[in-house]
Amino acid sequence: MKKIIILILFVQFAYSLFSQHEDIERHFKSYKLYNLPYEDFTYYKDTLTDSFFLYTPQQNYSLNPLGLPNLGTAFFSPLFSENKIHEYWFLNNYIPYIQQHDEIIYFDAKKPFTIFKFSGGGKGQEYVRFLHTQNISPTFNFAFNYDIINSDGFYQYSKSKINAISLATAYTKRKYQNHFNFIFNKIQNLENGGLKDIDKYLTSNYSAGTYATQLSQAQNTVSQLGFQFNQEFGFGKYAVDTIIQGKDTSLNKSFDGKFSIIHDLKADRYFRIYQDIPSSYYENTYFDTRNTFDSSGYKTLDNQVLLNFNISPKGKMENFQVLSGIRSYLYNYTIDSSISHLHFSNFLVGNLIIQSQKSYFNFETDYCFIGQDIGEFDIFGEYLLDISNSISWKSGVNYSFKNTEEFIYAYSSNHYIWENDFFKTVILNANTSLNFKELKLSTGLNSNYLKNYIVFNQDALPIQVANANFIADVWLAKRFDLGKFHWFSKLSYQYIKDKSRVPLPDFVAYSSIYFKSPLFKKAMVLQLGFDVKYFSKAYLYAYNPALSVFYLQTESKYGNYPNMAFNLSVLVKRLRGFVRLSNFNSFVMPRNYFVSHKMPDNPFSFNFGIAWEFYD
Repeated sequence: MKKIIILILFVQFAYSLFSQHEDIERHFKSYKLYNLPYEDFTYYKDTLTDSFFLYTPQQNYSLNPLGLPNLGTAFFSPLFSENKIHEYWFLNNYIPYIQQHDEIIYFDAKKPFTIFKFSGGGKGQEYVRFLHTQNISPTFNFAFNYDIINSDGFYQYSKSKINAISLATAYTKRKYQNHFNFIFNKIQNLENGGLKDIDKYLTSNYSAGTYATQLSQAQNTVSQLGFQFNQEFGFGKYAVDTIIQGKDTSLNKSFDGKFSIIHDLKADRYFRIYQDIPSSYYENTYFDTRNTFDSSGYKTLDNQVLLNFNISPKGKMENFQVLSGIRSYLYNYTIDSSISHLHFSNFLVGNLIIQSQKSYFNFETDYCFIGQDIGEFDIFGEYLLDISNSISWKSGVNYSFKNTEEFIYAYSSNHYIWENDFFKTVILNANTSLNFKELKLSTGLNSNYLKNYIVFNQDALPIQVANANFIADVWLAKRFDLGKFHWFSKLSYQYIKDKSRVPLPDFVAYSSIYFKSPLFKKAMVLQLGFDVKYFSKAYLYAYNPALSVFYLQTESKYGNYPNMAFNLSVLVKRLRGFVRLSNFNSFVMPRNYFVSHKMPDNPFSFNFGIAWEFYD
């Protein structure tokens, strides 16, 4: 497949360079949906070369991802505030790779739009993204997205394979509109448990694939199949205006609606299988000493009805909306044939949105008044303000008082069994940031207060920490421009009150220096430079394949290694390409570039990729 891609790239590059100039165009509007549609700029921003070489999905969440090194495997961010939580516990460390209902992008495309992305490299690494969208009629659009990851990995038994598919439709009339999406995710990973002999790795210089690993016959499979259907029916009346232009007269029909009913339905089925041949890697083997076959399932039905009051704005106010309603959540958790729990909870939900030309305020809350999760509540608020044409401010706060995941209360497998009676977890997150557009400078603060939170101890068992923990990071990002030379850096300092429970680094940094210039009468843009990522030493988590979790260890500290890469990127009309030499300084520095316990980062590697857009 790589040879075919390289041939296509060469032919298209030659053709594009000498044909007439065509700028990258955008003949569509794109948006996401969370109760109400909101604008999305993913593909509008996806036309630059500045960071195009950061091609892995996890780099959309963190500039310095840690965890397992192979593409498509479990990861975590060195900054606590960047880590996300998924509805299904076993997908927590795979969020960047999968399709999610609330992250589906819908389109209104005046012209059919297609984008094809491919990146490849050593050890069979392939990452393909394909998106196509078009309007079937002026009011009906569909979008198809398919992501594929195949990577053998530099280390033994670390192969990954991921398929993530979504199909979305949008039907938008004045009085009625609906949105539908179908998603399918499947993750398959071989698990090696890390290197068997770290000292040998550090003191020798063999290729990465020659070192023995702790597991050789372990595999994880996680899948999701689900859909979402959202519909809104508005109440109001039509208004007809007569528009006169010269001798021509036309009628403009508009809908004036102050009230609507929103119905949102989500249904998902999750499934996980872990297999291995039992060995001394795990302390316990409870059921079968010859073969491990652990399975777990999770089914959810999320049904919500909202009343949407769109109050007429006055003065400088552009939008004032109040949403309120009821959400019903049904979920079924199963472990093999030994555990099966069916629960049902009902929530009161509310949402307030106030928007003006220069500010935006959003407040959301939900409270479980009956059912398994009674007493749970969540409060979220955010405020955005354009202080001036070049300065903007954003702040947010989120307080939650919730049960932990069902998986934490009761679990049974070949290597791990537990039953817990934990209290509800208290989490308070607050953040604020300032962006100075003219100075190309931004800075911010993220803070987190945790109480009765869950960690996995050194035996990879879940425990609840009653003592409060406070975690905060302050960051500064700046870009310097000097003619055709550019320098972007982002520095973060992280404070953790109890690092024995959350062992993340104090300092995290990323920096990119590059030269960027148009060539061939501006028919091509060339970018050439290098970047470096760094984090200070910490007792990074160890990874447990049987549970798909990162857990505590105090055996070794890792970090204090500047991981450098050389990058070359080009932009020719609708075609972008890059070449990247990652971790090139590993030839001359000690091999202490670990990203989790007993798991080094990838050594020197060659990667390349393209992105190609089509219209009509």
